[in-house]
Amino acid sequence: MLKIAAIGMGSRTVEYLSIMRLLRKNEIEIVAICDISQQVLKDIGERFNIPENMRFACADDFYAQGKIADGLIIGTQDATHVEICRPAIELGYTILMEKPISGNYAECAELAERAKEKGVQIVVCHVLRYHPYYERIKEIIRSGVLGKIVLINHTENVGYWHFAHSYVRGDWKIEAESTPSLLAKCCHDIDLIQWFFEKPAVSVSSMGSLEYFCKKNAPEGATEFCLGGCKAKKNCTYDAEFHYITSPLTKTTFVKFKKRRITGKAGAKKADVYEALRTGQFGRCVYLNDNDVCDNQTVSIDFGDGQAAQHTMNAFSKKEYREWHIIGTEGELLCHHNKMTVNIFGGKTKKYGQIIAMPGHGRGDVGIALRFLKVLAGTQEDLRDVTFIDKTLPSHAIIAAAEISRKKNGERISMEDFYKTV
Repeated sequence: MLKIAAIGMGSRTVEYLSIMRLLRKNEIEIVAICDISQQVLKDIGERFNIPENMRFACADDFYAQGKIADGLIIGTQDATHVEICRPAIELGYTILMEKPISGNYAECAELAERAKEKGVQIVVCHVLRYHPYYERIKEIIRSGVLGKIVLINHTENVGYWHFAHSYVRGDWKIEAESTPSLLAKCCHDIDLIQWFFEKPAVSVSSMGSLEYFCKKNAPEGATEFCLGGCKAKKNCTYDAEFHYITSPLTKTTFVKFKKRRITGKAGAKKADVYEALRTGQFGRCVYLNDNDVCDNQTVSIDFGDGQAAQHTMNAFSKKEYREWHIIGTEGELLCHHNKMTVNIFGGKTKKYGQIIAMPGHGRGDVGIALRFLKVLAGTQEDLRDVTFIDKTLPSHAIIAAAEISRKKNGERISMEDFYKTV
């Protein structure tokens, strides 16, 4: 029986624990949880039948127990990952860490080195690598049918409502308290690009800015909170009351169902949501907030030998989706939403239909949760595509270099020079 513990009981951690319990209930035991919120400890503790004496409000108290499990999930806020992970390495835990590792690349490298010294495995939650859709893309590239890959064009359409929820009102709105939006939202995408090329980047350049979600675009009559008498509320695209409470089923996005996140309560009622929106972070005007992360950014990556990638992140799309155009010397792969088409030059076209059977990360979450258990049990034979920390360092380095470039107005950054500064 594998014993699992977790620190940081946000939606991602709870999702992984739920998958493990549902699909491997006879193989695992969830023995302890840790979170700074007493309400969360109560709600999640009861949900997973965790004894009260194994619910910890402080990571130090959790670690004071010694090693009490085989595997540890770290799902705290991005800026705390390294601090939380260091004691886990020293105790010898096998770790599943939410992405990104850190906004400081030197800290990422430090953790990887220490884990290697201690013989500890850290799996980073780049869940899209475990999704059948991206596994299929990788299979096509590895098959050689496209020839040599010369260019990857990729766009991350975040969704206007998702960006407002997470990066204007949410926990990733201030770079100093979390990470840049490129790292928080797109480390999946840069990781996939790195995985598809399987070679180190030579240089990186980037342009990006915060153009829309700022005071200069606030409509006349706007107030700090949407429920604070805002005169522009009725016609505002980002009205918090509409997004979190009153939107009809035909226009509902996943943010409407984030009641626990918005209120801090499990089983929150409509009145609880209204109360939270009146004075809480998710009820604030998107134009009169204290957010400072980019709402648009483009990254150009040179992998040398005539191979390159272009990644674009933007906040302004109706739906949340990714687009890929992978161009080889013998063919191209076009990916839009959940469908893909392979065009072989002078040859056949093959179309793949519905591959995604679950919304969002869906099957990727299932894939990484079960893969982690196999790593923990020592039964995962093929470790080639497991996202161990050393395999995610190159994508974290690319993003760190991209942020240096962005702050230098797009100056191209040599990766060789970047590594010398770490």
